[in-house]
Amino acid sequence: MTYYDAIVVGAGPAGASAALHMAVNGMHVALLERGDFPGSKNMFGGVVYTDPTAEIVPEFWQEAPLERVITRDNLWMLDKDSAVEVGFTGLRFAKSPTNKSSALRPRFDRWLADKAVQAGAVLQTQAVVSDVLREKKTLGRGAVNGVVLEDGSKIQADVVVISEGVRASLTKKTGLGKKVQTKDLSLWIREVIYLPTEKIEDRFLLEKDEGAVLAIIGYPTAQIIGLAGVVTNRESIALSLGMSLNKIVDNHIKLPDLLTRLKEHPYVRRLVQGGKTEGYSAHMIPMGGPALMPKFYDDGIMVTGDAAIMISGRRGSDLAMLTGKMAADTAVQARAKRDFSACILKNYEIKLKNSFFMKNIQGAADTRTYFNKYGDADYLINTVANEMTYEFFRVGTETDAEKIKKMASIVKDKQSPAKTLSDFLAGMRNWGVL
Repeated sequence: MTYYDAIVVGAGPAGASAALHMAVNGMHVALLERGDFPGSKNMFGGVVYTDPTAEIVPEFWQEAPLERVITRDNLWMLDKDSAVEVGFTGLRFAKSPTNKSSALRPRFDRWLADKAVQAGAVLQTQAVVSDVLREKKTLGRGAVNGVVLEDGSKIQADVVVISEGVRASLTKKTGLGKKVQTKDLSLWIREVIYLPTEKIEDRFLLEKDEGAVLAIIGYPTAQIIGLAGVVTNRESIALSLGMSLNKIVDNHIKLPDLLTRLKEHPYVRRLVQGGKTEGYSAHMIPMGGPALMPKFYDDGIMVTGDAAIMISGRRGSDLAMLTGKMAADTAVQARAKRDFSACILKNYEIKLKNSFFMKNIQGAADTRTYFNKYGDADYLINTVANEMTYEFFRVGTETDAEKIKKMASIVKDKQSPAKTLSDFLAGMRNWGVL
């Protein structure tokens, strides 16, 4: 039976970060990936945040396969033939060290896993873990001390770090995870569209190497509450769209149809016209918050990343990397003490609870409650905002007082002003920091 100091299940951002930091600290690490290569089965919003990622690999921007430095952030409240835009362009963000950059997940994940391999970790792809090994114990369950692969082979280790992603089947099998239902997940699809560099920079008002991120609420997802996004890469645009899996099932939604409608919108069409589709991908994201989080540790085992429900707004991959590093730090400490019991691995949970992102997650709105209680809010907010803005900019022959009265009547005719205010405040809380 093969033996390692540590086994990491999953070579995504969380797993690669955990393997990298354990290997750097002298541990013999096996990094197991079920795909053909790290990143082959993954998708994310397309943005790498500089400060958190630099904690994993200092000055990573000098070598990581990044696409564009993000200098423009925009929010569109989109209706069928208009958009209310809120945005910011910060040219200071173009200077090194930057704030965030766009990236393509297959390239970035592969690079990060390679960093772990260069540090000494052993990467094994097409390795599907079916169960964990446990020490034999007369009473109760013994400590985890390895894994069993789908082909029946076994690998033994002092500690196992689970970074398997949102489905978290292994986490549940160990008894650490909770049952996840469709209402606890959102489903996202992504299309990457090739466009020449000069067209991207012209259409998004960018200069060389600058990038833009565009978040879209409203059309075409407002009636079932969803979110869309556009991220500029060096020679492509990534369009993504997603919503609650429960809403998709209940309303018989076909996400590809919504994505097509988004691309055909007269405003969005101008950004993507003439482009050539390079590929599609899909990904589920947990949205249950603290109520769905698993137990983070037990004797000989820790859970990181999406499997630990580490999602805060649009931020997920950077939090996954940070949880991987925290688990690695805890494993290094446990190895120094030669004690991988829950008593020592509890330090991982302490690190998580003291982190900025856990405080954000704990204080965030319950997205599921928003979907159930404010199911019409996105539709009403977007239509009111666009109709009022149309009226504001329409040049007519009425007095200013008459124009204001018309704008006020738009709100009153939709629903009570009190509900509109309540919808808007709930929406802002649900959208978080876009």
